[in-house]
Amino acid sequence: MLISPPSLFSPSLLIALSLLTPLVIVLVLGLAGLLRPLQAFTLRRRLTLFAPLAVAPAVLLALLAEPGSAAETVEVPWLLFGAHFGVDLYARPLLLIAALLYGAALLSISWIKLRDAERGSGALSAFLLLSFTGNIGTYLAADAASFYLAFALMSFSAAGLVIHYRTPAAQRATRVYLVMSVLSETAILAALILMTSAGGFLLAETSEAAGTAHTGLIQGLLIFGFGVKAGTVPLHVWLPLAHPAAPPAASAVLSGAMVKAGMIGWLRFLPEGETAGAVLLTLALIGAFAAVAVGVLQHDPKVVLAYSTISQMGFITVLVAVGLMVPELRAATSAAAVIYAVHHGLAKGALFLGVPVVKHYARGRTGILVLLGMLGAGLAVAGAPLTSGAFGKYVSKEAVSGIEVLGVGLDLLLPLVATGSTLLLLRFAVVIWAADRDPRRRADGELSSWLGVCAAGIVVPWVIGARWVTDPVQADGVAVPSWEPSTLWDATWPILFGILLAALVWGAARRGLLPARLRGETTPAVPPGDLLLAEESLLRRVGAAGGSALDGAHGFTTSAAERWGSLWSAAAQRGRRAVSWAEARLGGWESTGLMLVVLLTVVTVATMLVAGRFS
Repeated sequence: MLISPPSLFSPSLLIALSLLTPLVIVLVLGLAGLLRPLQAFTLRRRLTLFAPLAVAPAVLLALLAEPGSAAETVEVPWLLFGAHFGVDLYARPLLLIAALLYGAALLSISWIKLRDAERGSGALSAFLLLSFTGNIGTYLAADAASFYLAFALMSFSAAGLVIHYRTPAAQRATRVYLVMSVLSETAILAALILMTSAGGFLLAETSEAAGTAHTGLIQGLLIFGFGVKAGTVPLHVWLPLAHPAAPPAASAVLSGAMVKAGMIGWLRFLPEGETAGAVLLTLALIGAFAAVAVGVLQHDPKVVLAYSTISQMGFITVLVAVGLMVPELRAATSAAAVIYAVHHGLAKGALFLGVPVVKHYARGRTGILVLLGMLGAGLAVAGAPLTSGAFGKYVSKEAVSGIEVLGVGLDLLLPLVATGSTLLLLRFAVVIWAADRDPRRRADGELSSWLGVCAAGIVVPWVIGARWVTDPVQADGVAVPSWEPSTLWDATWPILFGILLAALVWGAARRGLLPARLRGETTPAVPPGDLLLAEESLLRRVGAAGGSALDGAHGFTTSAAERWGSLWSAAAQRGRRAVSWAEARLGGWESTGLMLVVLLTVVTVATMLVAGRFS
């Protein structure tokens, strides 16, 4: 017999605690500045140590929630236009993954040396907590206004994560990120206004926006707006710049949780349509494969992982696009997208958190442990048999079976994404192996948080996929792979193909057969951000052309102003002479009063005539 949870753990209370607890900690961190320096440092230090506990209500909510139940929704009538929050089929697993990743990120920066001044202020913890609140708010929001508020909070709080080190690279990455975020927010806001005007304020009512005169415009705005956050080509340029600039803990949540807000936005709001689906599918496939070609040329391990995220998000976007094109498959493809997002979030989070772990703990007694953990996370991203990645790819292939692109089935194209992932991960292994080491003697939060994410990546995706996420056919969960020889081979051959391609490229490089530009040992052949350079060049040209036009316009207006000035000077002189003549003749009070009476009479009569005409 099932025992209902106590009222202390009621969904409404847990939703409130999930959203408010991080904000309260941020508020106290800010108010600590009113204290004396030593007292402020001590308070912020203690709050930073306990900050990982702020995700506990969200974890409990995800574990205890029953999606679909009326008891799982909360209404706040005084907030905005009446805010609604709830836990549904998609919010529950994404909420859990976000809580685990943010908790690990907060833990990894909490156990620090007292002399580490850059973290003593608690700024990084504060921005992580703000981003966490906005991130889970996008999952829990059940109306357009609440979703937009949460999305905006997450987007702009993330700028504090990217700028944290204050280096020139971080400043440039933050500028690019903010520009893209403002464009994204503007597009999303415009789309949501159009949708709510059609009666789609609550998530359950968003389908009413389909079929209106503005459906095409709404689709375009949402593809652009959420595509920025999801890293969709050509809107992905902020990702390869932000990841190397941000601390590893921030990179883990940027790639593991934050980009999934773009996916949930599409699932929540994007109206169905074959044209919109075809456009999104094209962009997704380009991103899934083009990111590999650029990523294998990079020299920074976090940049390589950033391009891997762009490729993997292209995989997820393919599922979303198929659901738009074939409405009867949307439930299945959406479930597959969520399962794959869960797997990718934990696996990629482990790799990003593992970058400093390799630097500090890859030697000595912890070396084998670090090697096994990074190898396991990498195999999961590649989709090796018996891993969460293989589970996600299997479910995805089943969901799009029968869909073709230019005569080629998606169930044949999508496994090649695993080949690309293998190439990127091999490149990641090469560059991180060559990176400098800074061994630490004692384990700290950095190592323990990474181990926790690695362990969660092994177990959590299977539980969520088999028990939490359902499709219209499997009432108790999606189809779990049977691991027959054919299934194992389907998961193995893309990885073997990737290893073969990597061996061929390595052999060609050894023999000097690759162009010198591709062998760049100091600077990558294609810099991080790739298309950004072309986009910046285009903007500079537009700016130069606009500047020339402005110079011409300025010259024209200056000349016109001079001509008008001379005319007004002549008119003023004539006016002064007329006034002098009038003053000479109206010097007496009687004449002046008579003239005023005449003027008032004319104005009164004119007013009466106009009023009578329009009455």
